Amino acid sequence: MLGKRRRFWFFIGVAIMFLYFLITSNPDPNKPISRNQVISTEMSIVVYTRTGDGGAHVSIDNVTLSKEDISRVVGWLNVAPESAKIPVDDVTGSISAGIALKLKHNAKVTIQYNRKQIIVSTKSRFNRDSKYILDQKDLRDFMDQKLKGTYFGKDTVSVE
Repeated sequence: MLGKRRRFWFFIGVAIMFLYFLITSNPDPNKPISRNQVISTEMSIVVYTRTGDGGAHVSIDNVTLSKEDISRVVGWLNVAPESAKIPVDDVTGSISAGIALKLKHNAKVTIQYNRKQIIVSTKSRFNRDSKYILDQKDLRDFMDQKLKGTYFGKDTVSVE
């Protein structure tokens, strides 16, 4: 009899823990995120330089984002209306910059920029994915600022 009670309370405890994690996680990839949910960030940019023989060298540089930068990026993602989000399956073009936001509960937001479009990919704890093109001027300006001088010393590259 004592074994059945222990087993019963064990399963009740497991169910409560499961419900807690289900409620406190961010299962909806389109749900706004808070700055406190961000565990870590990474930003990389592609840098093009000329070599002595007239060729080109391409490197990927890491960029350190300040807490203010991270807060602004999160804010821009959150304030974007649904009308500024166009769902896509694939990304075309060469990616020039990217930001990865690792969130609590194994969720992730990836922002890619090809100097023309911002592509946002989200992955929630329960593998609910979303990918869309985001029309957000402030975020585009932020990415352009980070890319200044990275294309053979110039600020812009012609995008076809």
